[in-house]
Amino acid sequence: MPARPRVLVAVTYGFSVRYTVPTGLLDRLGEHCTPVVGLGWDDAELAGSLRAAGHEVVRLPDARLEPGYRALRKRLQVLQHHRLRSPTTRIERAYREQDYDGRTRVAATVRRWRDLWSVTRPGGATAAESVEPEAVRSGTNVAEFADALRSADVELVLSLTPYHDQDALLLWAARWAGTPSLTSVISFDNTTARERIAVRSERIVVWNRHNVDELHRGYPELGDEQVGVIGAPQFDLHHRPELVVDEAEWRSRLGIPADRPVVLYGAGPGFLVPGEAALVRLLDEGVDTGRIPDEPFLLVRRHPGDPAEPWRALSSELRHGRVVDPWAAGSNPFRGWPTHDDLVDQMSSFAHAAVHVNVSSSMTLDGAVFDRPQVGPRFVPGADVRAARQVRQLYDREHWWPITASGGLATADTPDELFAAVADGLTDPAARADGRRRMTEDLLTFTDGASTDRLVDEVRAGLGIRS
Repeated sequence: MPARPRVLVAVTYGFSVRYTVPTGLLDRLGEHCTPVVGLGWDDAELAGSLRAAGHEVVRLPDARLEPGYRALRKRLQVLQHHRLRSPTTRIERAYREQDYDGRTRVAATVRRWRDLWSVTRPGGATAAESVEPEAVRSGTNVAEFADALRSADVELVLSLTPYHDQDALLLWAARWAGTPSLTSVISFDNTTARERIAVRSERIVVWNRHNVDELHRGYPELGDEQVGVIGAPQFDLHHRPELVVDEAEWRSRLGIPADRPVVLYGAGPGFLVPGEAALVRLLDEGVDTGRIPDEPFLLVRRHPGDPAEPWRALSSELRHGRVVDPWAAGSNPFRGWPTHDDLVDQMSSFAHAAVHVNVSSSMTLDGAVFDRPQVGPRFVPGADVRAARQVRQLYDREHWWPITASGGLATADTPDELFAAVADGLTDPAARADGRRRMTEDLLTFTDGASTDRLVDEVRAGLGIRS
């Protein structure tokens, strides 16, 4: 009997665990091949749970990049941004450089223009791209990834975050070993907001048609047959009825009063939305003064990348709500992974909260799948001019355009508009329902809860397994 094909699934980011485990991806792959999880960080608890579930786990090497290759990679990143021509590039750069002093900002601008000239002058792009393979060999520890790949003895590599250094070096090693790879881009903003994809797999699958266009713009060498649309596997979880408990049980689990509607607030990372706690205080004030009717209870989910203590202090201040920890476990807040109970709390909160509020977060899509009214503040009370501009520009990023165009999100630029938008959601939840449907159909493409199956089919095709 022939040996089962083996597939290395690179998991170098905490969110990838949600993409691979609760969706059933690893188990579904196990019906056709032997998945080998390439874990990108030390996590004995996670590795143990994966092994207990019958999966092989190997620890990928940490990536090491020498300064010379990093400099080349920056030039190639400038080239990819030049080809992509997305407003997201400028917006993301602005908040990354927000704390630079004048001299550092000038130096960064000069370097960027120098790199742009070097890759856009006649022959510059070809020259930069042609030396990358040798620069990877001499300026990184790609040899360690080649050794790991040989030890895993796989027929295919599946990457979810190809812009991560570990994924990139693994994909380089796979290319040079003649091992095919498949990339499933994990989020709809990655094609414009993340770093350049250094190694384009034989097949790249994405959420939607917009991502296809963005890939072709940024990487013009990609053929039409190289890029496909499968939807968003992690959104299959939203179609699992067992993850949504009865509303009374949900309220009991999270300590929510039984007789008050709930406004769910999803906080962003502090560096992206500075001073965001002021928005929560404003909503609390709106409830206290009656500007927001029906005396709703504010359920505030802090971002996993933020320290817990300031949010705990805020929770003690609130008169009409509380702050809960993120729906993720694990010791590292940037690499947390959700337990089953975390997922139940998350999905039940999306389903039972009357109105959802967040600042340009993908949680807007989560809530739209459950047809809950969505409100997006484009301001933070008390923000200085720079921070206020940064918050407004979050809504100008390219991946956000379809959300705005859908009509499914009510935005607010002032406290009065915020109070009115939340009030409208509470009193007329059916308003904007058509817009929410357009949003999910446009960005998720498929709303059947079967995107994981489509990804498994892509893996099977990459392995040459026929139905």
